[in-house]
Amino acid sequence: MRKILVIFFLFLLYGACQADFTESKAVLLSQKLNEFVLPFGPKVGVCFIDLKTSQQVDINGHRRFLAASVAKLPVMAAAYHLAESGLVNLEKKIPLRKEDKLGGSGVLQYIKPNRYYTLRNLARLMIVLSDNTATRLLIRELSLPTINNYCQLIGLTSTEVVDETMLNEPPQKKLNYTTPYEMALFCAKLKGGLLANKKSTSEMLAYMKNQKYRWGIWKGLPRGVKVADKTGNIEGVLNDVGIVYSPAGNYSLAVFTQGFAKKREARKVINKISQLVYCSYLAAER
Repeated sequence: MRKILVIFFLFLLYGACQADFTESKAVLLSQKLNEFVLPFGPKVGVCFIDLKTSQQVDINGHRRFLAASVAKLPVMAAAYHLAESGLVNLEKKIPLRKEDKLGGSGVLQYIKPNRYYTLRNLARLMIVLSDNTATRLLIRELSLPTINNYCQLIGLTSTEVVDETMLNEPPQKKLNYTTPYEMALFCAKLKGGLLANKKSTSEMLAYMKNQKYRWGIWKGLPRGVKVADKTGNIEGVLNDVGIVYSPAGNYSLAVFTQGFAKKREARKVINKISQLVYCSYLAAER
């Protein structure tokens, strides 16, 4: 009898964890996010999308923010889209020249020139290590107009990639912009297999799962929870966007910050928002 009761309890718990994230639950999450985020004004933008029900919650979600290295995500997807369309060969090898090297994140800046890298490997380095040199080489091969046309094609109408270095900061004119909503939408479409075939989708998500910068969304979650994300970090800007694989289901989350005097404060904000969303999402399922 005791064994039957245990099994029954586990069945109820499992069923509760599979419950849909309904509109009423989205309202509760919105209230919690508003309470935390609104005091920061335009310095913080958030967008959450439940990947099962498509319920959305956003605070400043449609406001344009500096993208920083988050802009590398649509560059990656554009490369795989063009490859599937037969317009690009991801096995094509590109030479690394001394004049191509960029500072900031990545390892190619330290590699001796005149070595060759495939476009696939450049895409991997661009996401896993956020390599700026790899990003420049890949963007030059694809072209900025092609990347921006792709953004329009998949519904990222407020996203603009004009800086191939990913390092420009105000008051420079060539700056990459996007919105929390569009990056959360991008992640939702990627996870849903709407941007590429199964093999390409799996490869892109693997890059994001293995990226090395885990100070953002990751840090707000319990140990062991899987995340596929991409961070962005330039002066005065700290962003993180990705997919959280929670026990109750998967959701995409984009958190953008700008204008914080100290980056550790912005990191704490991103960590707290990630924690708040995760706890609210699981609590809503019980």
